Parts: sequence; structure tokens; C-alpha cells
Amino acid sequence: MSLVPEGQAAALAALRALAARGDDAPRTLLLAGPDGVGRRDVARWYAALRGCAANLDDPCGRCPACRTLLPDADGVLDAPDYREVGPATTTRDGKPARRPQLRIDQLVPRERSDVDDPLGTWLARPPAFRHRVGTIVRAETLTEEAANAFLTTLEAPPRNATLVLIAPGPDALLPTVASRCAVVRLRPADAPAAVRARLAPHPSLRLGRPAAWRSALADEASTDAKRAAVADLLAALPGDLADAFAAAEALAAAWPTGDDEMPGLLREAWRSAGPAAYANGDAATAALEEAWGAYAHRELALRRWVLALRSSFSRHP
Repeated sequence: MSLVPEGQAAALAALRALAARGDDAPRTLLLAGPDGVGRRDVARWYAALRGCAANLDDPCGRCPACRTLLPDADGVLDAPDYREVGPATTTRDGKPARRPQLRIDQLVPRERSDVDDPLGTWLARPPAFRHRVGTIVRAETLTEEAANAFLTTLEAPPRNATLVLIAPGPDALLPTVASRCAVVRLRPADAPAAVRARLAPHPSLRLGRPAAWRSALADEASTDAKRAAVADLLAALPGDLADAFAAAEALAAAWPTGDDEMPGLLREAWRSAGPAAYANGDAATAALEEAWGAYAHRELALRRWVLALRSSFSRHP
């Protein structure tokens, strides 16, 4: 398995140039870009580059340091010199967090905390190989209180360590955090020609999201079933209402809870029908997802969705 992320050649070149500065390389980085374009993959690549024993333009993938950054069959890393932290999705009493936020105790030691080894403490320890990289995922959720507690590390991470923040851009961060980061921007990734040949049209290709196209390739039968359900719905919308309802029910059956691929395939279909149809289809689909998220009557919400779509798509058989 390669450690080199797909479709981010410019970002990797910028990071190589920074790493080539050795001890003068900036030690607090912001990987800025939209969701899904591979920011976490790039952070892991940079960790491998800084730890690799081969001293090449890319991590060799074979030395002991590199091998720790190759995930196992379940996608889990066992890397002594790489760690990721992200916003807590539950409160301390186990309830779902209304607004996920990075807590102070994830970053620095706090009394009465259930975090044994916060990121700042971990970063300060000597690396097992050549260099440690700690990554803060969704750094835009860093509260002002947490940022202030972590400010010393943000300003000057320990020697032989780099702190990587992942966020949409500097404007999404607190000014005191953004001002301490060297920014490397990631653009939507370019899919290889072989991926485009197998998947086009697919929302992950237009949005440049490698994880999404890898997931689609890993289960092409599921993706094809969803495409067929979308095509059947579009064909049914201009005709008999009962047939449209039946097609929508079949589509819902192929739409797992929490799945992002089906909404994306629907929006690709809306896009091909023109701006007005796209706007109506997008709004109707967002309303359907919201209704389902609020535990509305599933069949009733689905029928309302079909009626909203027919006003636009009955003119686009």
C-alpha cells in the first residue's frame, strides 16, 4: 500500500520544501481545504516523510517508521510517532454533544480528566524514530479557552515534533491560532484516469474526494444499485404518481442511514436537469434528510419529497 495521497501533488511539493529546511522547518502547520479532499492522508504522509529512514522525496513505505503509518485491514494505525485528536462527540456524562468541540483536557493535562495522555504531553516525549507529528482534526472547533491553554505548544512545539491542524482555512480558526500556522492549501483532488473510467459520473470525482471514490470502488455493486434507483426514480417522476411513489420507496431501501453517497448521486442527477431543477431537487432532498433526522414518519416524508420533485422533474423525463 502506498503512503502517497492521491491528487495532491502541489500540497506534497510544498510540504517537501518545508521538510527540506530541517530544523528550520515550521513546526505548526495548517492543512487548509474542503472536507474530504485528503487532508488527513496528507498529514499522515508528512509524518511518514519526517520519520522515514530513507531520506527520499516520498516516504519509502518499507522502513520501520513508515510501516507504522500503514493502516491494518481495519484501517487502524499503530504509530508511536503519530497521533490524531478531534472534537469530542459526547459530553463527559456520555450524552451526544450538541456542538462537538475540542476540549482542553484533550490537549493539556487537567485535574479530574479521563484523558491519560493529552496531545501536548505526548508531543513533548522523544520520538521513537526521527520525528513526532500530532494532528488536530477539525481544528475550527478549538474553543478559545482550549486554544489559550495550548498556546505555548502552538507557538513552539517541542524539537523533533510538528503540530498539524486540519481546517477549511485560516479564517475558520481563532486569530490567535491562525497567526501561528504555516498554511499549506489543498485543492479538490484529481482522480486518476482509471478511477474516472470506472466511476464517472460520481459526486466524489467532481468534488475531488479520494476517500469517497475509494469507498465507491470498494463496493461497486452498492454504488451501481444506488445509481439504478436514482435512474428509476427520474424515469418514474413524469408518469403515474403511484409508480413514482414505488420508485421512491425502492430508492429509500437502497439508502442506508447516514449514507452520503445517495444524496450525492441524487444531486448529480438534479444538476444534469438544469439550474432550476437542481435548486428544487437540492432543497427537497435537504428537507427529506432533515425530516428523517427528526424521526418524521418515513413514508409520509418520502411522499412529500416525490410531490416536490414532480413540480420540476416532470418536465425533464
